[in-house]
Amino acid sequence: MKRILYMVCGLALLATTATAQKSAYSVGGLHLMNDAMTTGDLVNLSQQQFNFGTARSMGMAGAFTSLGADQASMVINPAGLGMYRRGEVTITPLVTISNATTPGTNDFQSNSKSRFAMGNIGGVFNVHEGSGNLLSFNIGFGYNRLADFNYNYSFSTVPRRGATSIADAMSVMLEVGRVGINGSGAIEQNGFANWGVDPMFWPGVAAYKTYLVDMNENGVWYPAEIGANATIEQGTSVRSRGSAGEFSIAMGGNINNKLYFGFTLGIQSIYQKQNIYYGEAYSYGGGNGYDSGDMAVDSDGVLLNKVMQQMGMEQRVRLDGSGVNFKLGVIYRPIPSLRLGFAFHTPTFYSIERRYEMAMSTVSLGETSPTDQTTHEYTSDTVSEILEDDGPNTWEFTSPARMMFGASYTLGSFAVLSVDYERAWYNSIRVKNMPYLPYGPGESDFKQDFKNYFKGSNNLRVGLEVRPIPMMAVRAGYGYSSSSLKEQETVVSHPVTNETNYVTAGLGFNLGRKCFLDVAYCYSQSSTSDYMLYYGNVYGFGSEEIYESDRFTTDFDRHNIALTFGVRF
Repeated sequence: MKRILYMVCGLALLATTATAQKSAYSVGGLHLMNDAMTTGDLVNLSQQQFNFGTARSMGMAGAFTSLGADQASMVINPAGLGMYRRGEVTITPLVTISNATTPGTNDFQSNSKSRFAMGNIGGVFNVHEGSGNLLSFNIGFGYNRLADFNYNYSFSTVPRRGATSIADAMSVMLEVGRVGINGSGAIEQNGFANWGVDPMFWPGVAAYKTYLVDMNENGVWYPAEIGANATIEQGTSVRSRGSAGEFSIAMGGNINNKLYFGFTLGIQSIYQKQNIYYGEAYSYGGGNGYDSGDMAVDSDGVLLNKVMQQMGMEQRVRLDGSGVNFKLGVIYRPIPSLRLGFAFHTPTFYSIERRYEMAMSTVSLGETSPTDQTTHEYTSDTVSEILEDDGPNTWEFTSPARMMFGASYTLGSFAVLSVDYERAWYNSIRVKNMPYLPYGPGESDFKQDFKNYFKGSNNLRVGLEVRPIPMMAVRAGYGYSSSSLKEQETVVSHPVTNETNYVTAGLGFNLGRKCFLDVAYCYSQSSTSDYMLYYGNVYGFGSEEIYESDRFTTDFDRHNIALTFGVRF
């Protein structure tokens, strides 16, 4: 049986069925694509914000391509290090607060998450101060936060009769794996005896072992204990922890107070842990399935002697890795009050270890005699084993290259206005090495998906700093990041961030000649691309079986508060 696998923001499979009729299957969604990386995962890991570092850079929305004398220059434009005339050490504790809402749904669990973190810590050292063309040269070492993965979002749908169930999609999943599972002898009289199947099929196998799906006498997978007249309520929850940051080794020089240059070796660290839950609850006419007025029946109207009450699936994904990149930058000052900046960030080469776990449980209600409505009822709780895919699961990929242009204008020592433009090419993300997925996409499939569905994003940052008195600075800023998707209606199995808008404000205080204190606040709004909780579809000649959840998008409001304490020497 010939099978060709390809990926279009999900998983699709062309197969030949047992009747020699060609059919196409597609399986995916938020809860059925967690055994491996997806395009959405790689885009989310590649997205960075440059207003997480110091409180001064946050207060000005990260518009520092043409500015300098701040440790955010290490990760934005290292030429800014050339503007230091003496050494500096800083530390920036950070508080992040995230709130999520999913329109058209009900609250399910907590949708808020707060976290204490480190925004910046580091130092800049003046190693040369002269009177020739090279007026100064500085070396910087530090850590700056680039992305925050701390968030919760969850919701439940309005109970609806006739809605599809994830069991329908899992039945299609097992049809996709029919040869790989049946052919390996994994299906035996007592079920999947040793789980000797690819992790891609684990949700379907767990559904079989907990009686959510079964195979009928014709060899077709179907939802075994969910009545055709069931009212279904769906609930989902994603709880994420982690961040991305960069340890920088940077150098910057000053030539005649006209031209500043610099470069950075960036070593990035990524960690993310996700707990992903999905559940369904079933009722029949408002009862348990045995109400005399509306009993649970199958698609042929035959009374079921055992009906599903609820199911739950827990999945856990952990990512832990590192990356390396280089940054080059220059700043030119044609006149004393005007600065023009340019920086180029090479793609970051990442190597990430991935671990995946899953388990499922169900609750059923049955009767030994379905015609007797008063006796012999029993409840059956079934829990699958906890499965863990512990490798080898190393993923290597390159993030987008970034190019930045900036201009700033200074009004003496009273004010400075700075504007940045950034271009990041998300369609250039490439998978370089990945685990072998016998039924999953390959490196060329990822490449094609990024070329077909993603594009470069445009990012704008504007910052203003005013000094009403010499010892105090007042700051404000605005930032905008466009979507990385070519078409906004594209459904990605793991949603990516669409447009982001944020506003910032801050204050700076000189605490004498050697110390300073900065505080900043950032409020951002963003929304995800459209996503489905699951889908499992079958396409044949002249017929279709479509089992999809509704489409959802989740909105995020984030609050970041930073405080920087610095010492100059």
